[in-house]
Amino acid sequence: MHARAVDDSSAMQRPTAAESVFRHRAHAGEALARSLLPLASEPDLLVLGLARGGVVIARQVADVLGAPFSVFISRKVGVPGIEEVALGAVAEGGDGVVTDAMAWYIGVPADVLERLAERERLELVRRANMYRGDSSFPDVQGRTVILVDDGLATGATLRAAARAIRRRQPRRVVVAVPVASRFGLDETRADVDDVVAVVVRDTFETVSAWYDDFTPVTDHDVLTALGRPTRRVSGIVHDISSRIVDTERTIEIPVREGQLVADLGTPVDAGFRETGRVSRERDALAILAHGGGSSRDSYRNRYIAGRLRLSGYATLRVDLLTRDEERAGADGASMQLDVPRIAARLTEVCDWAVRGGVYGARRAILFGASTGAAAALMTAAQRQANTLAVVARGGRVDLAGPALARVRTPVLLIVGDADRETMRLNDEAIRQLPRGAKLVRVRDAGHTFAEPGALGGVAEHSVKWLDRVAASRTRLALGSRRSAS
Repeated sequence: MHARAVDDSSAMQRPTAAESVFRHRAHAGEALARSLLPLASEPDLLVLGLARGGVVIARQVADVLGAPFSVFISRKVGVPGIEEVALGAVAEGGDGVVTDAMAWYIGVPADVLERLAERERLELVRRANMYRGDSSFPDVQGRTVILVDDGLATGATLRAAARAIRRRQPRRVVVAVPVASRFGLDETRADVDDVVAVVVRDTFETVSAWYDDFTPVTDHDVLTALGRPTRRVSGIVHDISSRIVDTERTIEIPVREGQLVADLGTPVDAGFRETGRVSRERDALAILAHGGGSSRDSYRNRYIAGRLRLSGYATLRVDLLTRDEERAGADGASMQLDVPRIAARLTEVCDWAVRGGVYGARRAILFGASTGAAAALMTAAQRQANTLAVVARGGRVDLAGPALARVRTPVLLIVGDADRETMRLNDEAIRQLPRGAKLVRVRDAGHTFAEPGALGGVAEHSVKWLDRVAASRTRLALGSRRSAS
């Protein structure tokens, strides 16, 4: 198979990747259609727009080429907690998940990837029902198919679409996009016969960065482009799909010295938990508190929180400095090392969650990293009744001092085995923690767990251990109630 990239953008070249190239999708569609004119003479040509963003561009391409036009549905499988980044993709009629390198780098297990993909397959069904109704998918056997999208970053959705189309035995498959990353284009070559891209860049962040106006395309827009009634609905499937969206909302939490910024996330719909019994066991709130030099928005905190929500836990990612303290620079950084003070902040956050009736707040999981781990242990020592467990990731747990001996809740310490000093400090601290405290070593990982597979290892160790702790605590509580009655 042969693949090529057409760079027809000499008049639109910009000096940096931070500047846009296209005014809007219509502008991009015009440029892409010009690049595809040599294909106008191809016999049995069919243009397919990837829903949703690629459909309006594909409509323009089909009109210029005088070719039949339809829609094809491929869905990105996003990283838990960082949904804008792809782990892979699924496509209608496809076989399995087309994975990206990100799945390997994070270390997302195959069963977790499949659960995420199943959520996206529901959306595939919803969109197919809405866009086509009772109409069948066009016959592509023996035809030249042009797959159009509004951009190609990693190429996951286009590769999944191309592989699914291949199963229908077309003569040729051509991928066409206004803008592509060099990496994504190279990844896509093996799955298609040809690649046409107006602009190709080595430096590439998001597709939207290349457009002045990247307003999301709606179902209404797709149906309009297809020339179909805009009142098509698929009620049951739509309802299921809308309930499984993993969402967080940014909030402010009042403390004595100001306001803390946090992101509160609700657990993924119970339909994706194993049983109703497990749902009750996981009625808990995981509060993620980081140490100095990090933030609640680090990809580590976002991924771990997303993975916890996928397993049914509510999450709260919180910055323990007020905005004024963060702006204070060195003074704010020194406060991050003041463990008693940030522990007091974390305690205020826990108390606020209980007062506010936040889901799971009476069974808090304190998930701390670096100095935040010491703060989590100090808070747990003070709030025994409302703390379900403590998880310390790369934690300076030694800084909790005498509070270690007062902790009564289950504790999991996770340390990279290449982080020798933190390992030594955790080995010493675990002797002071309650009987049954567990120390897990993540192989070949350093202090920040930035190595391939390390972060996924942290998340899976945490979830499996927390599931056992939550189930055990629930059984004890139920036993106590039966004895009392």
